[in-house]
Amino acid sequence: MKKSAIGALLAIVFVGLTVTGCDALRRTVEIPDLTNSTLDNAKISLEKRGLLVLVGENIESEEIDKGLIAKQEPLPLSEVKRGSSVKVWISKGLVRVEVPALENVAASAARAKLSKLGLEVDEEEVYSEEIPKDFVVSSDPSPGMMVQKGTTVNLKVSMGPEPPKTAVVPKVIRMGKSSAQKKIEEAGLDAKFVYRVSTEYYEGTLYYQTPKAGSVVPMGSTVTAYIATVLD
Repeated sequence: MKKSAIGALLAIVFVGLTVTGCDALRRTVEIPDLTNSTLDNAKISLEKRGLLVLVGENIESEEIDKGLIAKQEPLPLSEVKRGSSVKVWISKGLVRVEVPALENVAASAARAKLSKLGLEVDEEEVYSEEIPKDFVVSSDPSPGMMVQKGTTVNLKVSMGPEPPKTAVVPKVIRMGKSSAQKKIEEAGLDAKFVYRVSTEYYEGTLYYQTPKAGSVVPMGSTVTAYIATVLD
């Protein structure tokens, strides 16, 4: 073999040994980004760098698909000694929970139950003839539905039976019958007229009413007006 060829071969071997030796002598390595990788691929990548892998508990993740690495420690690009361990956490994806049945449950208990499930609460007060005050009338989403944690559940909470609407009795004394009837009905009340013989008032005079003007009564109540008449 010519001396030049031997020299070239020796040079290549020397360079190779030098590079290999330097690489073996490196005390630290850079940690790769393992997120979104499978555990098997992460192990291969770490083993190439002389690193070990530790697996933590599965965690919830909105960004990383189930079964892939969602978190690692130390962070990517960190410099660590060979033989160090890198801990990874596997995504279990978005966790869904079932909306519980809350109808006729005390609002305070419903709030506590939803909070324990990781759900938000929004409330609206409504009248109910059947559900007691401060108890849940209905919920949305409906009971049994599977929703993501953090979802808002809208509760309708009872204020009890709706109180009757009221009206103020108008003054109709000294008014004509048709005008009095119109005014009473405009107030949301019913008019009743009673004719009574009277020697104190002219015939046709509306001289008395009950309830009195200004009284507050349930809507639809009857206002009785008395009209004077004479004996035939």
